[in-house]
Amino acid sequence: MLTNLALKMVVMITYLSHWDWILYKSRKELVTYLNSYDIHAMCPDGDYLLNLKKVYKSTTTWEVNREKLLDFNAILTLRKHIKNVETNYHCFTLKTGLLFAVAKIGISTKRKAILSITGLGFMFTDNKKAKLLRFLIKPFIKNLMNSAFDVIIFQNHSDKEIFINFSKFSNKIEIIPSSGIETSKFIIRKNKKKDLEPIKVILVSRLLYDKGILDYLELVETSKNINYEFYLAGERDHGNPQNITDEDMDRILGNENLKFLGKLDVETELSNFDISIIMSSHEGFSRILLESLYVGLYCLAYRIQGTEVMENFKNLELIPLNKINEFKKYIENFTGDIDNSHNMQLVEKKYTSKIVAFQFEKIYKELDVLN
Repeated sequence: MLTNLALKMVVMITYLSHWDWILYKSRKELVTYLNSYDIHAMCPDGDYLLNLKKVYKSTTTWEVNREKLLDFNAILTLRKHIKNVETNYHCFTLKTGLLFAVAKIGISTKRKAILSITGLGFMFTDNKKAKLLRFLIKPFIKNLMNSAFDVIIFQNHSDKEIFINFSKFSNKIEIIPSSGIETSKFIIRKNKKKDLEPIKVILVSRLLYDKGILDYLELVETSKNINYEFYLAGERDHGNPQNITDEDMDRILGNENLKFLGKLDVETELSNFDISIIMSSHEGFSRILLESLYVGLYCLAYRIQGTEVMENFKNLELIPLNKINEFKKYIENFTGDIDNSHNMQLVEKKYTSKIVAFQFEKIYKELDVLN
């Protein structure tokens, strides 16, 4: 354990999240590019904590009950960390940001704090609990966010406008599309002829209702007459209010027209499929859509703020919300051939992990986090 004197001599950035997966997926690549910074991870113990220890300078276990909207024990623990450890903070996700903002109330520090909002998520849905939470925190949100954060990073302009209007945040605002992908790790899809090989359709997502899981089940059921193979990959998220029920999980497992794969290694296995379906009702910047476009899949997605930002890509059809039959039409017309050169060049130019890391570094330098 470092003494207080030693802590004051070591300036670091703590990547903070209420879920270890968030600091692992994509952020682990960012950390490797930001190797001139002393970056530490603070998150709950989970499936990815051992992997985080291989990448971050150190890891601190932060116990958070993800099923609670506001975990006061987690807030108290974080408050002690803010008081006792001299570090800058980069928080990921709106929920983590709210926990941090509450924990920081009344604490004066010269260190900087940044929030990356990767999507407005559950809090800005029409769910009754979400509406109640918005109602309860709105009177305090302006002071909370402005006193807690020097910079908020959004992934699209729509989320920025909605949140700024709600929170009245007046400090620095940045737009960084996507969390970046490490393109060298991806296997690229090879073209096929649909009359010789079966076309494989997949939806990759956490198994949440707002990710369109039930819409996808309906699409599968209405496509029984199509000689295609349908797949679903992902895991349940028991800490999320939108997590599917056991009953609906049984529906998935019992559907003879749908093959459930569980966790998918997207970088090496996504190329085995042909059509990627995204039926989420809200995203900051759809990572799986970006990955699918780079790998060379034909992509069909609901037109939302986190997908329409990619309409300059080819092999992408954006479909109005709830128009499930439109997906079926495009699936049936797919030939099996994809020219992916434009998409690969576009990703390499704008959306790699290295590019996002460079944008983070620019923010860190402007905040002068090392001094």
